[in-house]
Amino acid sequence: MKRHHLNIALLVVVAGLGVAVWFGQKKAEEKKPPLTTLDKSAVASIVIEHPGSPAIRLAKQNDVWMLTAPVQAETDPFETNALIGLADTGVQQTLAEGDLKELGLAPARYRITVNEHTIDFGGEEPLKYRRYVLVDGKQIALIDDPGSAAFDADYSDLVAKNLLPAHADITRIAAPGLSIEKTAGGVWSSPDHPQARPEQLLAVVEAWKNAKAMFNARIEPEDAKAQAVTVTLADGRTLGFNIVSREPQLLLSRADLGVRYTVSKADIDGLLKIAEPAAANTAPATTPGVDTPAAASPSPQSTATPPAETQTP
Repeated sequence: MKRHHLNIALLVVVAGLGVAVWFGQKKAEEKKPPLTTLDKSAVASIVIEHPGSPAIRLAKQNDVWMLTAPVQAETDPFETNALIGLADTGVQQTLAEGDLKELGLAPARYRITVNEHTIDFGGEEPLKYRRYVLVDGKQIALIDDPGSAAFDADYSDLVAKNLLPAHADITRIAAPGLSIEKTAGGVWSSPDHPQARPEQLLAVVEAWKNAKAMFNARIEPEDAKAQAVTVTLADGRTLGFNIVSREPQLLLSRADLGVRYTVSKADIDGLLKIAEPAAANTAPATTPGVDTPAAASPSPQSTATPPAETQTP
Protein backbone atom coordinates (compact mmCIF):
# COMPACT_ATOMS: atom_id res chain seq x y z
CA MET A 1 0.00 0.00 0.00
CA LYS A 2 2.81 2.35 0.89
CA ARG A 3 4.63 1.47 -2.35
CA HIS A 4 1.44 2.29 -4.30
CA HIS A 5 1.28 5.75 -2.71
CA LEU A 6 4.99 6.26 -3.41
CA ASN A 7 4.51 5.43 -7.08
CA ILE A 8 1.66 7.92 -7.38
CA ALA A 9 3.79 10.60 -5.74
CA LEU A 10 6.66 9.92 -8.16
CA LEU A 11 4.31 10.14 -11.12
CA VAL A 12 3.03 13.52 -9.92
CA VAL A 13 6.61 14.83 -9.54
CA VAL A 14 7.62 13.57 -12.99
CA ALA A 15 4.51 15.08 -14.57
CA GLY A 16 5.21 18.40 -12.87
CA LEU A 17 8.79 18.39 -14.13
CA GLY A 18 7.57 17.63 -17.63
CA VAL A 19 5.13 20.52 -17.57
CA ALA A 20 7.84 22.88 -16.27
CA VAL A 21 10.24 21.81 -19.04
CA TRP A 22 7.51 22.27 -21.67
CA PHE A 23 6.66 25.77 -20.46
CA GLY A 24 10.36 26.65 -20.32
CA GLN A 25 10.84 25.53 -23.92
CA LYS A 26 7.72 27.39 -24.99
CA LYS A 27 8.95 30.58 -23.36
CA ALA A 28 12.33 30.22 -25.04
CA GLU A 29 10.62 29.72 -28.40
CA GLU A 30 8.50 32.85 -27.94
CA LYS A 31 11.46 35.08 -27.14
CA LYS A 32 12.67 36.57 -30.40
CA PRO A 33 15.81 38.60 -31.15
CA PRO A 34 15.20 42.37 -31.20
CA LEU A 35 14.99 44.33 -34.42
CA THR A 36 17.73 46.77 -33.32
CA THR A 37 20.37 46.92 -30.60
CA LEU A 38 18.59 49.88 -29.00
CA ASP A 39 16.95 49.65 -25.60
CA LYS A 40 13.58 51.40 -25.55
CA SER A 41 14.73 53.68 -22.75
CA ALA A 42 17.50 54.98 -25.02
CA VAL A 43 15.17 56.08 -27.83
CA ALA A 44 15.26 59.88 -28.11
CA SER A 45 14.16 60.67 -31.67
CA ILE A 46 11.84 59.16 -34.27
CA VAL A 47 11.27 60.17 -37.89
CA ILE A 48 8.46 58.77 -40.08
CA GLU A 49 8.84 59.27 -43.83
CA HIS A 50 6.09 58.40 -46.32
CA PRO A 51 6.58 59.15 -50.03
CA GLY A 52 4.76 62.35 -51.01
CA SER A 53 4.08 63.42 -47.40
CA PRO A 54 5.99 65.73 -45.03
CA ALA A 55 8.32 63.97 -42.62
CA ILE A 56 6.85 63.40 -39.15
CA ARG A 57 9.38 64.07 -36.40
CA LEU A 58 9.20 63.28 -32.71
CA ALA A 59 11.75 64.15 -30.05
CA LYS A 60 12.10 63.43 -26.36
CA GLN A 61 12.47 66.76 -24.55
CA ASN A 62 12.99 66.76 -20.78
CA ASP A 63 11.54 63.24 -20.61
CA VAL A 64 8.43 64.36 -22.53
CA TRP A 65 7.77 63.25 -26.10
CA MET A 66 6.89 66.10 -28.44
CA LEU A 67 5.84 66.24 -32.07
CA THR A 68 8.24 68.71 -33.71
CA ALA A 69 7.25 68.45 -37.40
CA PRO A 70 5.17 69.13 -39.39
CA VAL A 71 3.54 70.78 -36.35
CA GLN A 72 4.61 71.26 -32.75
CA ALA A 73 2.42 69.57 -30.15
CA GLU A 74 2.36 67.21 -27.22
CA THR A 75 2.10 63.57 -28.28
CA ASP A 76 -0.29 60.80 -27.39
CA PRO A 77 1.57 58.37 -25.07
CA PHE A 78 -0.14 55.23 -26.40
CA GLU A 79 0.66 55.95 -30.06
CA THR A 80 4.18 57.14 -29.25
CA ASN A 81 4.91 53.97 -27.28
CA ALA A 82 3.99 51.92 -30.33
CA LEU A 83 6.75 53.68 -32.26
CA ILE A 84 9.27 53.39 -29.43
CA GLY A 85 8.53 49.65 -29.18
CA LEU A 86 9.74 49.21 -32.74
CA ALA A 87 13.33 49.37 -31.42
CA ASP A 88 13.14 45.98 -29.71
CA THR A 89 10.22 44.36 -31.50
CA GLY A 90 10.83 40.65 -32.03
CA VAL A 91 12.22 39.40 -35.34
CA GLN A 92 10.21 36.39 -36.52
CA GLN A 93 12.63 35.45 -39.27
CA THR A 94 15.72 36.81 -41.01
CA LEU A 95 16.58 36.38 -44.66
CA ALA A 96 20.17 36.01 -45.80
CA GLU A 97 19.21 37.46 -49.17
CA GLY A 98 16.18 38.40 -51.24
CA ASP A 99 14.96 40.47 -54.17
CA LEU A 100 14.22 43.85 -52.55
CA LYS A 101 11.84 44.81 -55.33
CA GLU A 102 9.80 41.61 -54.96
CA LEU A 103 9.68 42.11 -51.19
CA GLY A 104 8.33 45.64 -51.61
CA LEU A 105 11.52 47.20 -50.27
CA ALA A 106 12.81 48.84 -53.47
CA PRO A 107 11.31 51.31 -53.18
CA ALA A 108 10.13 50.90 -49.59
CA ARG A 109 6.56 51.76 -48.68
CA TYR A 110 7.82 54.01 -45.89
CA ARG A 111 10.77 54.46 -43.57
CA ILE A 112 11.01 54.95 -39.80
CA THR A 113 14.28 56.12 -38.28
CA VAL A 114 14.72 55.37 -34.57
CA ASN A 115 17.74 57.32 -33.29
CA GLU A 116 20.37 56.38 -35.91
CA HIS A 117 18.72 53.13 -37.09
CA THR A 118 16.69 53.15 -40.32
CA ILE A 119 13.88 50.64 -40.79
CA ASP A 120 12.35 50.38 -44.28
CA PHE A 121 8.90 48.78 -44.48
CA GLY A 122 7.99 46.60 -47.46
CA GLY A 123 5.22 44.19 -48.39
CA GLU A 124 3.55 41.35 -46.49
CA GLU A 125 4.38 37.68 -46.74
CA PRO A 126 1.26 35.70 -47.74
CA LEU A 127 1.18 32.98 -45.05
CA LYS A 128 1.12 34.82 -41.72
CA TYR A 129 0.88 38.37 -43.12
CA ARG A 130 4.11 39.45 -41.49
CA ARG A 131 5.91 42.54 -42.75
CA TYR A 132 9.22 42.57 -44.60
CA VAL A 133 11.61 45.20 -43.23
CA LEU A 134 15.14 46.24 -44.10
CA VAL A 135 17.22 47.34 -41.10
CA ASP A 136 20.01 49.87 -41.71
CA GLY A 137 20.03 48.94 -45.40
CA LYS A 138 21.60 45.55 -44.62
CA GLN A 139 19.40 43.02 -42.83
CA ILE A 140 16.08 41.74 -44.24
CA ALA A 141 13.71 40.57 -41.54
CA LEU A 142 10.10 39.56 -40.99
CA ILE A 143 8.16 41.13 -38.10
CA ASP A 144 4.55 41.12 -36.99
CA ASP A 145 2.80 43.88 -38.89
CA PRO A 146 2.41 46.93 -36.60
CA GLY A 147 -1.29 47.63 -36.15
CA SER A 148 -0.99 51.14 -34.74
CA ALA A 149 -2.20 54.13 -36.76
CA ALA A 150 0.95 55.90 -35.54
CA PHE A 151 2.86 54.36 -38.45
CA ASP A 152 0.81 55.96 -41.24
CA ALA A 153 1.26 59.29 -43.02
CA ASP A 154 -1.45 61.06 -40.98
CA TYR A 155 0.23 62.55 -37.92
CA SER A 156 -3.06 63.50 -36.22
CA ASP A 157 -3.10 60.19 -34.30
CA LEU A 158 0.19 61.19 -32.69
CA VAL A 159 -1.17 64.49 -31.34
CA ALA A 160 -2.20 64.31 -27.67
CA LYS A 161 -5.90 63.71 -27.10
CA ASN A 162 -6.24 66.38 -24.39
CA LEU A 163 -7.65 69.59 -25.88
CA LEU A 164 -5.34 71.88 -23.92
CA PRO A 165 -1.67 71.54 -22.95
CA ALA A 166 -0.95 69.82 -19.65
CA HIS A 167 -1.27 72.15 -16.65
CA ALA A 168 -2.83 74.89 -18.81
CA ASP A 169 -3.63 78.08 -16.84
CA ILE A 170 -6.77 79.51 -18.45
CA THR A 171 -7.57 83.23 -18.18
CA ARG A 172 -10.42 83.56 -20.70
CA ILE A 173 -12.86 81.43 -22.70
CA ALA A 174 -14.92 82.89 -25.53
CA ALA A 175 -17.54 80.60 -27.11
CA PRO A 176 -20.86 81.29 -28.90
CA GLY A 177 -23.12 82.82 -26.26
CA LEU A 178 -20.60 82.18 -23.50
CA SER A 179 -17.76 84.42 -22.34
CA ILE A 180 -15.80 83.71 -19.15
CA GLU A 181 -12.80 85.57 -17.85
CA LYS A 182 -10.70 85.78 -14.71
CA THR A 183 -10.66 89.16 -13.00
CA ALA A 184 -7.58 90.82 -11.55
CA GLY A 185 -8.62 89.44 -8.17
CA GLY A 186 -8.66 85.90 -9.52
CA VAL A 187 -12.47 85.60 -9.52
CA TRP A 188 -14.30 84.20 -12.54
CA SER A 189 -16.99 86.36 -14.14
CA SER A 190 -19.12 86.32 -17.28
CA PRO A 191 -20.10 89.61 -18.98
CA ASP A 192 -22.99 87.93 -20.80
CA HIS A 193 -24.10 85.92 -17.75
CA PRO A 194 -23.66 88.36 -14.84
CA GLN A 195 -25.98 86.32 -12.61
CA ALA A 196 -23.75 83.24 -12.79
CA ARG A 197 -21.87 82.35 -9.64
CA PRO A 198 -18.07 81.92 -9.71
CA GLU A 199 -18.33 78.19 -8.99
CA GLN A 200 -20.60 77.72 -12.02
CA LEU A 201 -18.05 79.47 -14.23
CA LEU A 202 -15.17 77.54 -12.68
CA ALA A 203 -16.92 74.30 -13.67
CA VAL A 204 -16.67 75.31 -17.35
CA VAL A 205 -12.98 76.18 -16.95
CA GLU A 206 -12.25 72.82 -15.32
CA ALA A 207 -14.16 71.02 -18.08
CA TRP A 208 -11.83 72.55 -20.68
CA LYS A 209 -8.75 71.70 -18.64
CA ASN A 210 -9.77 68.04 -18.38
CA ALA A 211 -11.39 67.50 -21.79
CA LYS A 212 -9.96 64.72 -23.96
CA ALA A 213 -10.86 63.51 -27.42
CA MET A 214 -11.88 59.92 -28.03
CA PHE A 215 -9.82 60.01 -31.24
CA ASN A 216 -8.23 62.44 -33.68
CA ALA A 217 -8.44 62.90 -37.43
CA ARG A 218 -7.11 65.17 -40.12
CA ILE A 219 -8.75 68.58 -40.37
CA GLU A 220 -11.14 69.21 -43.28
CA PRO A 221 -11.38 72.42 -45.37
CA GLU A 222 -14.98 73.11 -44.29
CA ASP A 223 -13.91 73.25 -40.64
CA ALA A 224 -12.81 76.88 -41.10
CA LYS A 225 -16.45 77.94 -41.61
CA ALA A 226 -17.61 76.60 -38.25
CA GLN A 227 -18.32 78.60 -35.09
CA ALA A 228 -15.17 79.64 -33.26
CA VAL A 229 -14.05 79.16 -29.66
CA THR A 230 -10.93 80.77 -28.23
CA VAL A 231 -9.15 79.81 -25.02
CA THR A 232 -6.58 82.29 -23.71
CA LEU A 233 -3.81 81.06 -21.42
CA ALA A 234 -1.81 82.94 -18.79
CA ASP A 235 1.37 82.62 -20.87
CA GLY A 236 -0.22 84.77 -23.59
CA ARG A 237 -1.17 82.00 -26.02
CA THR A 238 -4.65 81.99 -27.55
CA LEU A 239 -5.80 78.59 -28.79
CA GLY A 240 -8.48 78.62 -31.46
CA PHE A 241 -11.05 75.86 -31.97
CA ASN A 242 -13.94 75.49 -34.40
CA ILE A 243 -17.18 73.75 -33.46
CA VAL A 244 -17.60 71.57 -36.55
CA SER A 245 -20.52 69.53 -35.27
CA ARG A 246 -22.49 68.74 -32.12
CA GLU A 247 -24.15 65.56 -33.44
CA PRO A 248 -23.68 62.63 -33.08
CA GLN A 249 -20.51 63.66 -31.21
CA LEU A 250 -18.83 66.99 -30.56
CA LEU A 251 -16.26 67.73 -33.27
CA LEU A 252 -13.70 70.44 -32.53
CA SER A 253 -10.87 71.35 -34.89
CA ARG A 254 -7.64 73.29 -34.46
CA ALA A 255 -6.41 74.91 -37.63
CA ASP A 256 -2.89 75.55 -36.30
CA LEU A 257 -2.40 71.82 -35.64
CA GLY A 258 -4.46 70.59 -38.58
CA VAL A 259 -6.31 68.24 -36.25
CA ARG A 260 -9.98 67.47 -35.68
CA TYR A 261 -10.91 66.15 -32.22
CA THR A 262 -13.91 63.86 -31.69
CA VAL A 263 -15.18 64.52 -28.16
CA SER A 264 -17.95 62.63 -26.37
CA LYS A 265 -21.39 64.19 -26.74
CA ALA A 266 -21.69 63.97 -22.95
CA ASP A 267 -19.04 66.71 -22.68
CA ILE A 268 -20.88 69.30 -24.80
CA ASP A 269 -22.79 71.01 -21.99
CA GLY A 270 -19.77 71.08 -19.69
CA LEU A 271 -17.64 72.84 -22.31
CA LEU A 272 -20.18 75.17 -23.91
CA LYS A 273 -22.85 75.91 -21.29
CA ILE A 274 -23.09 77.21 -17.74
CA ALA A 275 -24.72 74.56 -15.58
CA GLU A 276 -27.88 75.51 -13.70
CA PRO A 277 -27.32 75.91 -9.96
CA ALA A 278 -28.56 73.08 -7.81
CA ALA A 279 -32.04 73.77 -6.41
CA ALA A 280 -31.92 74.74 -2.74
CA ASN A 281 -33.93 72.62 -0.29
CA THR A 282 -36.52 75.07 1.08
CA ALA A 283 -38.51 72.58 3.19
CA PRO A 284 -38.58 73.70 6.85
CA ALA A 285 -36.48 71.69 9.23
CA THR A 286 -38.36 69.75 11.91
CA THR A 287 -37.29 68.46 15.28
CA PRO A 288 -38.76 65.17 16.53
CA GLY A 289 -41.29 65.74 19.33
CA VAL A 290 -41.78 69.42 18.56
CA ASP A 291 -44.90 70.60 16.75
CA THR A 292 -44.41 72.64 13.59
CA PRO A 293 -46.49 75.84 13.23
CA ALA A 294 -48.92 74.02 10.93
CA ALA A 295 -49.60 71.40 13.59
CA ALA A 296 -49.94 73.78 16.54
CA SER A 297 -53.12 73.94 18.64
CA PRO A 298 -55.80 76.33 17.33
CA SER A 299 -55.85 79.79 18.81
CA PRO A 300 -58.67 80.91 21.18
CA GLN A 301 -60.15 82.85 18.25
CA SER A 302 -60.62 79.66 16.27
CA THR A 303 -64.09 79.34 14.70
CA ALA A 304 -64.05 75.54 14.63
CA THR A 305 -67.39 73.96 15.71
CA PRO A 306 -67.14 72.42 19.22
CA PRO A 307 -68.06 68.74 19.64
CA ALA A 308 -71.69 67.98 20.48
CA GLU A 309 -72.63 67.20 24.13
CA THR A 310 -73.24 63.61 25.09
CA GLN A 311 -76.83 62.97 26.28
CA THR A 312 -77.34 60.79 29.38
CA PRO A 313 -80.26 58.35 28.91
